[in-house]
Amino acid sequence: MTVRPQVAEAAVSGVGVTVPPAGVAPGAAWFDHRSELGPRGYKYLPEACQYLLAAARAAVAGSDGLLERCPEERRGAVVGTNSAVAELHSVIDRTTRTEGADFVSPMTAPFFSVNLVGARLSTEHLLKGFNLTVTSPRVAGVEALHLAAHEVAGGRAEAVLAGATEAPDPYAADALPETGAALLVLRPRASAAPGTTLLRSCLLFLPPRALTTTAGRERAERIVASALDAVTAGHDGADGIDVRLVADGSPVARAVSDAVRSRWGPDVPPGTDVPRAGSLEAVALLADGVRSGRGRARLVVTAAREGNVSLAMTTTKPLPDQPPQAG
Repeated sequence: MTVRPQVAEAAVSGVGVTVPPAGVAPGAAWFDHRSELGPRGYKYLPEACQYLLAAARAAVAGSDGLLERCPEERRGAVVGTNSAVAELHSVIDRTTRTEGADFVSPMTAPFFSVNLVGARLSTEHLLKGFNLTVTSPRVAGVEALHLAAHEVAGGRAEAVLAGATEAPDPYAADALPETGAALLVLRPRASAAPGTTLLRSCLLFLPPRALTTTAGRERAERIVASALDAVTAGHDGADGIDVRLVADGSPVARAVSDAVRSRWGPDVPPGTDVPRAGSLEAVALLADGVRSGRGRARLVVTAAREGNVSLAMTTTKPLPDQPPQAG
């Protein structure tokens, strides 16, 4: 039996991005929490939490008062991350081994739990509906958008802050550590006025071991092709689709890239020239597509060596009135 891709849809009401300016060297200082957030109350928050709060403020400010109009219990958050507390874990481990647990800072120790990175978000914006953190490798940011879209479509919330935040991963190996945050304010598509940016997303899993055979690779490419059809359904393509690949050179990424390039040609550009260690890039690319204001659809496809695959498209063009397809 063929499993039909499950697609989630939502309207985008605001966008916030906090990333290093172009040209800033990796590891160089670029973010001042005092000027971005305020002089008091933010000093001891992890970097990823500070970036998240700054991006959230920008997203909420650009949402035309949507959040303020929603009852507090109808507001939520879904945050994706892979390395928000990786450096903090490293410091806690090193301090515990060399000096003892009594020397771990009581101000930062609670953040050993990655779930607490998004907790301040709920406090500042009175998000009393729900607050969820997801950590799937490389796709966590789009997974957060996907889950948030399902929640608003299902009536659990009227507005959800969703996206990704990352801090440099000390164990990134040959990948480029990510730093910064990108968030979207999502609401039900049914409540969107004409011309509103829409988001459509889909998640897949391709077992890496299944790609060791020709039959397995062919089946994987068919699954990805089916998901591409579902996410882009109804888009007339008059202006084309700006397609971006976020991949890591793994067998999973190659299978996904082959499926994408068989559809749009061999010149589909990667998000960056170097694989990233985190889930931020895909969300930042989507946010950039929304902020450009040119109306062109942007499709971002992400694949990770672990088997996780995400597809997400933003467009201001009307999509057909089709319910999400159940698997």
